[in-house]
Formats: sequence, structure tokens, C-alpha cells
Amino acid sequence: MWVECPPEVIAYIVHLHERIDQLESRVKELESRLNLNSRNSGKPPSSDGYAKKNRNKSDPRKKYPGGQPGHKGTTLRQSPHPDHIEYHKPHECSKCGHSLVSGKILGIEKRQVFDLPPPPTIEITEHQSFTICCPHCGLKTSGDFPEDITHPVQYGSRVKSYLTYLSHHQLIPYERVTEICSDLFGFSVSPGTIVNLTHNLAKKLQSFKDDIVNILQNEPVIHNDETGVRVEGKLHWLHVTCTPNLTHYSLQRKRGKEGMDNIGILPEFHGISVHDFWGPYLSYSCEHSFCCAHIIRELIRVEEETSQKWPYDLIELLLGAKENKEIFHGVGVPIPPIIRTSLMESYDELTQIGVDENPPSIVDEVKRGRKKKGFVRNLLERLKEWKDSVLRFINDPLVPFDNNQAERDIRMMKVKMKISGGFRSFDTASAIGLIRSYISTIRKNGINVIEGIVSAFHNFPWSPNRTKDISGESLLSQNLALA
Repeated sequence: MWVECPPEVIAYIVHLHERIDQLESRVKELESRLNLNSRNSGKPPSSDGYAKKNRNKSDPRKKYPGGQPGHKGTTLRQSPHPDHIEYHKPHECSKCGHSLVSGKILGIEKRQVFDLPPPPTIEITEHQSFTICCPHCGLKTSGDFPEDITHPVQYGSRVKSYLTYLSHHQLIPYERVTEICSDLFGFSVSPGTIVNLTHNLAKKLQSFKDDIVNILQNEPVIHNDETGVRVEGKLHWLHVTCTPNLTHYSLQRKRGKEGMDNIGILPEFHGISVHDFWGPYLSYSCEHSFCCAHIIRELIRVEEETSQKWPYDLIELLLGAKENKEIFHGVGVPIPPIIRTSLMESYDELTQIGVDENPPSIVDEVKRGRKKKGFVRNLLERLKEWKDSVLRFINDPLVPFDNNQAERDIRMMKVKMKISGGFRSFDTASAIGLIRSYISTIRKNGINVIEGIVSAFHNFPWSPNRTKDISGESLLSQNLALA
């Protein structure tokens, strides 16, 4: 049949087949995009919408929402030392009406109410500096005001700390903070005042920022992540570098290596950085460990799109390795070599099965640029090339299974951005990032947030170089004593 066809017809049919292949490939790509969600990709849960979530056999979450079976409950219990006691005695018999003044007490039933006293009103302290003429030489000498009293009228450090706490820790919008101050404490404050004290506090935290950067450069393991934020109507990038005890945020106009070089931590870091597969992280000479939670989500996507078995088996392998880590590293001993060897061999077998089942596509005509490999093939090549970094968590007790530390720390800054809709100025956004770094770090170290902010306003911010754990008024008292 083809022999009898004119060459032009054959060429046209071949062209149509090629076009059909291209369109089928495009349809498959678009369907894959439509099926992306927070379970099978890096998309946030907020992008999933209100559709009911389907949980399949590859879902790595083992717990359902709510209280778990066997969990220990907690409840409000009576205090042995109540602040106030009110007595409720019956005055007459409920049957005959006789007086009970001289009656015998048979028992007492106690009920306690936990409540708050009325909020304090604003307290005004006037500072008076006397100027006195020396009776001996006639020189006029004036008394010194406290160092932080610089204006005829100003707010004290505790008011400024409460405003900071509400706006930058509880993430309440400025207008609502002013309402809270009016309703609870009986004084009004303008949003501009909150902005001004934000910049003032950021200046006082520069020494804290320098300490954080220097310490993170020398940590054995750090976590890295980044997210987009709107500043001045343009897309900027917020980078987080953190540990279980430290948090450092930095706002950059650039997302890639240029932005991270400006931060100054990774260029000087020689430990292990935990992150996702984003390319710029790999340009640094430190050791790398990849977030297995990200990998599991990608494997779920592969299983949903291909119905192949190896992604499910690899998910089970990674979760099994995580359980072994919790069992052995949790009690301070390494995972036995025989278990580690078995895990790594199984990893090699499963990734090779994936490679065999997903051969590279054959392209007839030569096109310029790199060949498009597809999502599955790219994932498999990454898993094979970076095997040691993917499985580093089973060999090093300090390396976690995932990058949840960075994701948790960066989440609150994302919430701040969503509440405000964006930041109007780069300087204000950077100041807020520094304050959030300070608040997150002192919380990780058991320091009362308000007292830590008060101490910073007194020019004595908490320092991560401190080895003794202190909190509350002791932090402010110790810092003022040093002055």
C-alpha cells in the first residue's frame, strides 16, 4: 500500500504521526500538572483547594487527625494554693427554716475558677532632672536622665515589647494591635509607632545577627530553605538557615547563589546542609543531605502517573530506614552495618528497576539543546547520582530524615506575609525578618519571649553564645547587672 502512495502523501502522514506524538506528550504533561497537589509535589497545602483528599497506599502519613490511640490526656486540675477563697455557707435549714449559725459543719466541697484579673492601665512615670548651681564656684550642673529616656514623651520598654510581641510574634496586623491596646490597656498607639519601634529594635539586634551567622557557619548540621515573598510589589526571596536551637532569616532580592552568597553562611560552611534538590545548594563545597519527605512526595506522583510498583517499594524502604534510625539513633547507638548494607542494596535494586522500566525516550531528529528526559527519568537519575546524600541520615545520627526544621521555621514568616499581603519596603521586611530570627531563637532556648524583647530594648539582647539557660526576669536582671 505504501509503495503505491506518492512520496508527498507518505511525508504528510509521517508528519501527522509526529504531530500526534507531540500532542499526546503535551496532553500527558498538562494532565500531570493538573494532578499535582501537596501530597505528590512541593506545592503547599493551601493550593489544594477544598476538594476531599484521597489517601492511597503510598501515603507516608501513618497518623490520622485528632488524638492518637493511647495518648495521655490532660485536664485542668485544682490548685493547692488558691489566691482567693470565697465561703458560701447556708444561713437557714432548707427543710424547716431554722438558723444554721451554730450548726455543725459536716463537709466542704471545693470548686475553683481560673480567671484573669482586670488588665492594668497605662502607668506614667515622670523623670525630672534638676539643675543646681554650685554654691562654691557657681557652675550649673544638671542631673542625668536614664540612658534610654531620650524624649519629652515616649513609650517604655515594656509597652514597646508588648507591641512587638503582638505584631511580630503573634502576627497580628498593626491596626488590630492598636485596637487591642485601646481595649485592654486604655491607651492608643498609631501603626506608624509600631513601624518605628520595629526599625529601632532591629538596630539593637545587630550583635545578635552577627553571633547567629558566626555560629551557624561552624555548626555540624544546618537546615536550609527559601520561599517567595512580595516586597514593594515585586517578588523577593526569604532564606532560612536554622538548627533546633538557632534561626536566621535573610531577605534577598535574588533567590539563587548570589542571594545565598550575600547571606554569608553557606560560603563559609563545611558541615552538612539539609535541603531539597534545588540546584544552587549543590554549588557549595559542604556535605549535603536531601529531605526524604520531598522525595516521598515525588515518588507518590510517579506511582500515581505510572502505576509502577517500584515507587511504592522505595517509599516503604525509606520509611523503614526512618524507623531504624529512630530505634537505634534514638538510644545513642549506630544502625548495625548489616542493616545499613541491606538498606543501601535494596535502594540500588529499586532505583535500577525504575531505570529499566523508564528508558530514555528515543528522539529521531536532532534538536539543539538538552534532550527532555521527563519527570520520572530525572528523579531516578538524581536518586542514583546522589545516593549517599539521600541515605546520609542512616549513617550519621546528627542528620535527620527530613528538612522539617527549616520548613517549620519558614512557615511563620510565610504566614506573616499572607496576613499583610506583602511588605511595603525592603528595610521594614528585613527588620521584621531579624526580629523573627531573634524571637524564634529565644523560644528554642526556653527564654520568655516578652522578657527577651524587653532585654533587647534595653540594649542587652540574648546571645546564643551563652551556655547557661536563663529565662524570664532573670534575663533582664542579669543584663542590667552587667551594665
